[in-house]
Amino acid sequence: MAHGSRICPSCGALNAAGDRECVRCDRRMPGPVGSFALELFRTALGREYPMTKLYIGLQVAIFIFMTLRGAQALLEDPTNLLLGANYVEAARWGATAGFYGRVEPFRYLSAVFVHFGALHIGMNMMALLSLGRSIEPRIGSGRFVLAFLGTGVVGFVVSDYWSLYTRSLAWTAGASGGLFGLVGVLLGFLVARRDPAWREFLFRIVLIGVVLGVMLPVNNAAHAGGFIVGFPTGYLFQRESRPWRRTRWFDGLAVLLVAASVGSIVLSHSSNLWRTVDPVTGRTVALLPRHR
Repeated sequence: MAHGSRICPSCGALNAAGDRECVRCDRRMPGPVGSFALELFRTALGREYPMTKLYIGLQVAIFIFMTLRGAQALLEDPTNLLLGANYVEAARWGATAGFYGRVEPFRYLSAVFVHFGALHIGMNMMALLSLGRSIEPRIGSGRFVLAFLGTGVVGFVVSDYWSLYTRSLAWTAGASGGLFGLVGVLLGFLVARRDPAWREFLFRIVLIGVVLGVMLPVNNAAHAGGFIVGFPTGYLFQRESRPWRRTRWFDGLAVLLVAASVGSIVLSHSSNLWRTVDPVTGRTVALLPRHR
């Protein structure tokens, strides 16, 4: 007879070590290989908010690579490290310009991981760490990835169409659309729980949004798009009945989204678009024909 206990990875219920199916959600418990893989993953990234750490690590790594490849611009003007916008490197790693250059839909995802300068990524990563620590343990890693990336992508789609409408087309990137999406998720939680604190929270969100929009050259359209989608997402997650029954599906979707994240960056590198970007103005020139 097996002694001890273990936690179900799908719903978090406590089971006996010898149980083959979870006593609460009836999901099959992972075998020795699956348990080893889960433990290895949790050892590397922790148990509380692993996907938050994973995406922070991915974005910081991309920023370091962008900085190293654009070292010449830093030598010419060190302030570029703090506030610089290296259009060529940003386009190479996945920034989107939508209708400004050539529409490449995968850039709506890759742009989430690209940042312009140390101030940009520093502010966004602090916000992601704070929001991730609060949200990911509450809704689970799978739902967190879907909320963060989904609202980030929608934010850039809204941004591109708004830029087309206002004729203010330019390269854009950053995690802030997804961050405002996560803020919307938190507001959705409060409203779904009928917590009266949602009014004060909403006031603070609007105040921060207005201050950022006035003081800094931020992408307000992406912020608004992410937030508007994040609110109903959080509301539905909070009202979800027996969420553990769908945890495995969301976790599987999260694995696919992580793979898609890396794939979108690879596609940005393989695209010929970044080779057509003027390093000074950011405008694109006509694509050169490929040699066979």
